[in-house]
Amino acid sequence: MAAANRALELFELTLADKRWYGLGTEIARSKEIFCDFVFGDNQYKSTPDDLERYFLQFAIAARLQV
Repeated sequence: MAAANRALELFELTLADKRWYGLGTEIARSKEIFCDFVFGDNQYKSTPDDLERYFLQFAIAARLQV
């Protein structure tokens, strides 16, 4: 549960960061789907593979920017 709470904290920090202005809707939507999967009833019918595939794209993009 600590990892999920840390993920929520990172979502909030990212949403507050001015560098991501304009992407707030995408980030907020990602947070919503994550929360639904981890804490909710999974009304969006997400699977671990769905989430991994989605977030992996951001990890790859971040790695390329280093």
